[in-house]
Amino acid sequence: MLFPFLQEAKRTGILQGRKLKWCGLGALLVLVSVAAGMGVQYIIGARSFARLSDVLRLTDAPNDRLITAVQRHAEELAACGSEATRRELLWQLLSELIHRGLFEQVESVVDEAMPPQKPQDAEWARRTLQIAHAFVKEGKWDKAQGYYDAAQGTFQALGLSAEYAAVVRERAALLSMGSGGSRSERVAALHNLLTSLSGQDAPGLATELHVFLAKLQRSMGEHLHSQELLRKCIEQPAPPSHQPTLLICLGYAHLALREDEAAVDCLRDGLKLLNGSDASSRLYRALALRDLASVALNLGHAQSALALLERVDAEASAVISPTTLFRAEITGKRAWALYMAHDYEDALAVFQRQLDMIPDTEEGLRIHPLEGMSRCYLALGQPAEASQAAAECCKLYEKYNAEDKEGLGRFYLLSAQAQDQSGHPAAAEEMYGRAAACLPATHRLRLVALEGQASVLQQSNRWVEAVGVWEQVLVQIPQEQTANREEVQEQIAFCRSRITPPAPVVQPPAKAAKPQPSARARKNVRADSKPARRTNSKTRRKR
Repeated sequence: MLFPFLQEAKRTGILQGRKLKWCGLGALLVLVSVAAGMGVQYIIGARSFARLSDVLRLTDAPNDRLITAVQRHAEELAACGSEATRRELLWQLLSELIHRGLFEQVESVVDEAMPPQKPQDAEWARRTLQIAHAFVKEGKWDKAQGYYDAAQGTFQALGLSAEYAAVVRERAALLSMGSGGSRSERVAALHNLLTSLSGQDAPGLATELHVFLAKLQRSMGEHLHSQELLRKCIEQPAPPSHQPTLLICLGYAHLALREDEAAVDCLRDGLKLLNGSDASSRLYRALALRDLASVALNLGHAQSALALLERVDAEASAVISPTTLFRAEITGKRAWALYMAHDYEDALAVFQRQLDMIPDTEEGLRIHPLEGMSRCYLALGQPAEASQAAAECCKLYEKYNAEDKEGLGRFYLLSAQAQDQSGHPAAAEEMYGRAAACLPATHRLRLVALEGQASVLQQSNRWVEAVGVWEQVLVQIPQEQTANREEVQEQIAFCRSRITPPAPVVQPPAKAAKPQPSARARKNVRADSKPARRTNSKTRRKR
């Protein structure tokens, strides 16, 4: 390093004669000091990275040892003035913390590990995205959103459309699964994401976001708007094979519209094509497996649903916080699978766990675990507890989903059955009547509600009203179901036989009519009825 300086000094005459000039000697000493400092810095940096590598290799090392060792070496690097090397060292620490799942420690390191400015660099954006994942796992959506914005903006500025679309998909999936505040706030965030798609080369991405938006609208009780939006999504042209995420979203759309076969086809095709190991791919695999588990529950395949839900946990554990609503949803599906397998005690415990996971801001989502708890209580022969859970369930459904009459009738029927088993016929008869009034005429549960109402009326010896309800049941039973119709007709005949005919009313004997007097008699009566004229003594004396 000193050789070029000596050549230059010889050429300019600084080293003429037998003695060195003081200026040349000073410059030489300065250069030697700089070179020594750079060497020491290099050695310290190399040693720090070597020590860090040794620590990181010890995967079983205590977490506090890891953090202490890395921070001490970072301070040594800071003393040498190598800021970039120090940040790189801290980034390695941050990556290891994320890998170990120490998300609560990420916030204390992230400001030092990331540069204060925001360079337009793809690697910086990818690191920013990893930090967003860590904050999502910790349940700090407000902090995660800022890093999502930074990563999304950088990918957009660099023209990396695939990575930009992956960030948008991931954010939309998290919003639909409960991250990002209340449901109204998440709807607003999804609208903002849709607005930001203008000019982006991301085919099918808008359709995916509309599916997530429809899911949120459905959870808010806006079933008609949600179905209309889902229908529009399904009517779009068939997606290309390189968009498995869109296939998964369309699978959910079919599932929400109760088209199970089409849903299974889309979900399975999407899973076959979705092989990535990034956070977005894992999220979409978790969504597809969750929806396949829902189809299995619809078909009554409890064991298949439980197996699929185990795979959901494996896929989502790296990117979803255990406190989010997505975890609560998966827990609830597991509880329903246990209920269908007749494991009522375990199902009740899991429903209670789901209820505890739902935050106060999402009160409307308590309906599902309360319904499950009520049905478990009924199966376990505890009608009082079942009645209490069903009453709360009806109250919440009236508050948040009043326009869904079919769903409301279903919960009224559950409450009626609980009241019936509790020995409260009057309350049961009222709830059966409400259920029958809400459910459509062709719905199978309306027949159950009418039969329950007629049975309660019979128990109360209200035979005339029972006949009227049994006749409604008879009208709803198809003609080809001869046995059922004959059974209902027997009930009608029995109720009519119990109706006591009214006792005959005995009229009192009519009184004999008095004969009417003749005109002459009436004249005599009038004459006789005139008062006699009074006379006094003066009149008599005058006469």
